Amino acid sequence: MNIRWFSPLDVEKTEIGRYTRALLPYLEKAFSLGVITDATEIYQELTPETHAWAGNALNIYNIGNSSLHCGIVNQAMENPGVIILHDVCLLELGIAHAKEHPEFDLQEMVINEYGTEAGKLLSQLYSDKTYEWCGDSQEQYGDFVTLYPPFETFISNAYGIVVHSQYALEKVKARYSGPVIKLNLPYDAAVGAPNHRQFTRPLEIIFCGHAGPNRRLTQFFSAWAEVSQPNLFRLSLYGNISKAEELLSQAANFGLAEFIKVVGFVDDDVLDKAIARSDLALNLRNPTMGEASASQLRYWSHGIASIVSDVGWYGELPNNVVLKVSSNSEQEGLIAILERILSGEQELLDTGGAGYQYLQNHHSLAQYIASLSSFLPSAIENRFMSSIINDRVIGVMASMCQEVEDASVFSETLAKISTILSDEEKS
Repeated sequence: MNIRWFSPLDVEKTEIGRYTRALLPYLEKAFSLGVITDATEIYQELTPETHAWAGNALNIYNIGNSSLHCGIVNQAMENPGVIILHDVCLLELGIAHAKEHPEFDLQEMVINEYGTEAGKLLSQLYSDKTYEWCGDSQEQYGDFVTLYPPFETFISNAYGIVVHSQYALEKVKARYSGPVIKLNLPYDAAVGAPNHRQFTRPLEIIFCGHAGPNRRLTQFFSAWAEVSQPNLFRLSLYGNISKAEELLSQAANFGLAEFIKVVGFVDDDVLDKAIARSDLALNLRNPTMGEASASQLRYWSHGIASIVSDVGWYGELPNNVVLKVSSNSEQEGLIAILERILSGEQELLDTGGAGYQYLQNHHSLAQYIASLSSFLPSAIENRFMSSIINDRVIGVMASMCQEVEDASVFSETLAKISTILSDEEKS
């Protein structure tokens, strides 16, 4: 099968870039492969250049919730293909898309997907057309992305959808009638169990990724300040720490700034070494955007214990592979975990080793490609059958109707056909 794989490739900017880089050797073996970074720039080394190849190629679009996917989502809306949906809330992508395309109305998109109440709530969060933040609180934002995650418009032209969590599977199936499959997000983990971890003093905590509001850093500072010996912890921040001064100012209000180091983006090797020498990872995400966490898979690859929010994909994980914090009692839960660590409960650190075994058993790159290879032909076939119904059967029925009102005679038949096709696509 010939495929065009649309994805960011810059590993320093996005975990989806790392995911694609890890998959490339497997994709090359399984497919005749072309790789397109932003829907305009072709990664020439892997791209066949013949016209016949291009005419038979299936587009596969990796779409996540950031401006890096604007060019990709443009192509996905114009040219059918299979979408790998890394987030089910595409609000940030929607804002970036609207800024690039003034004719696109994000509020209208939200109203079309969820109704007028959703449109009103969006207008309370972002100013009209400029999309500057004008909301009152993080809780208001959380309510919107949980109740009304915009994504349906961006996937409406897809042959099929791939997601990475049960949470995303249910959200997508509720609003999309085509074939959908859940695959475990893959990770290229080293073979061999990581070293058994022991407590150190001070205990090193690591944070990786985009320090957005749903990553709960301010809330973590508040809990950290309440433990009996906050000076026995250190926190290092890696990745897109765009508001570092603001975060450090907040930490200073809790008396914690001296225990925090902002590092930012580093090479993969440097990051892996930093994780390996850390004791604990901080991976809170509330509200969830429906994502699985590549950062979490990286933490597991080093056998490091992780604190996560008990929502979405994280809530689906076994209780012995992460340290879950309920969103209903977040501060109390964080304080309890930190106090238990201070008291020397070794089993908390042992969750990292259990996570490593879970990673080995459930997140294989080879299995991901095998499952994807099986899904793609069925997605194309199901959508092809749907198009035949649309183009031929409905056309024949329409030709039998002399008046518009006559079409009502066939409404029940069309409804049954639609139901049968939807059931086949979802099976």
